[in-house]
Amino acid sequence: MCGQRLAKVCLSALCVTLLAACTSTEVQTYNRVVGSRVDEAYLNPSADFSRYTKLYAVPLEIYYAEGLGAPDPAALERMRGIFRKAFLEEIGDEYAIVREPAKDALGVRASLVDLRSSTAYGEVPLKGRLQSMVENGQLTFLMELSDSVSGDVLARAADAEKPGPEQTQRAETDQEAAVRSARRWASIFKSFLDANMGSR
Repeated sequence: MCGQRLAKVCLSALCVTLLAACTSTEVQTYNRVVGSRVDEAYLNPSADFSRYTKLYAVPLEIYYAEGLGAPDPAALERMRGIFRKAFLEEIGDEYAIVREPAKDALGVRASLVDLRSSTAYGEVPLKGRLQSMVENGQLTFLMELSDSVSGDVLARAADAEKPGPEQTQRAETDQEAAVRSARRWASIFKSFLDANMGSR
């Protein structure tokens, strides 16, 4: 592939193998989830989410098209704020969020690949079966769930922004689209927690 690369703006490091196959000598197999509410979802066959009652989340990471100029830091913080607000409102007080890894805490790492302003096809810093999910002109949400202590990956998912019904009437602003998408993804995540997490 050629064209511009993607740059990362984040508060913590994200390994480029976020969605890649395991690179160690032990190859981990993931099963595709049939009937998922997101575009693509893969599950570690040995995953047992009932072991977890809390969440350990790292700050949202954002990729953007390099060469278009780094996004305004204030705009990036607004985007993080939109997602933080949507997920915290959806989760409410039902699941405790801890600051340190713990044996009963599910690790949550979420990322956005924001190519809504990109027109030239660029190199995507992701490998594996979900790489094709990331396309120019769209906002893509990626999530990885893991054991917060061992780091073992339990599930990976990707979903592209979906146009809302209101778009048939008028064009949404980028912020309106982000708010709508964040609320949708937060709702899907909460439904997953309710169906799979251990008793609280």
